[in-house]
Amino acid sequence: MDNSLKGLILAAGVVITCIVVGLGFYISREAKNTSSGGISQITRMNGEYQDINKTMYDGIKVSGREVVEAIKKYETEIKGGVFSIVVYTGMRNIASSGILFQSNQYNIERIKEKKSEYYINPDGNFLGETFLDQNGVVTMMTFVQQ
Repeated sequence: MDNSLKGLILAAGVVITCIVVGLGFYISREAKNTSSGGISQITRMNGEYQDINKTMYDGIKVSGREVVEAIKKYETEIKGGVFSIVVYTGMRNIASSGILFQSNQYNIERIKEKKSEYYINPDGNFLGETFLDQNGVVTMMTFVQQ
């Protein structure tokens, strides 16, 4: 009887051990799936927050000074060809091409010359708008003088 009781205890211990190990594998698999989902959400949110300083111009009126500062602020991205800014002034309406700031047409000095058609009035009001590509990244910003 003593041996059979020890055998039953050993069998119960093996079954309990198998159940605990199985639960451990199940929990680790679920944790991996959950963490993968969390990581993808964090990556997506990080991408959105990287462009938040650009999207703040979307739909708001800013002064000409702020337009010039935005052009200066994103100078490296403009010259790198990953971002462009188009400014429509009183001299350049939406029907025309606007003042284009992109990698091959970047010359900020022209916007300071008052007699130039590229002049941006620092006291003027401009309505900003941002444009996203298929990946949700801001690739272009426009400012239209009001």
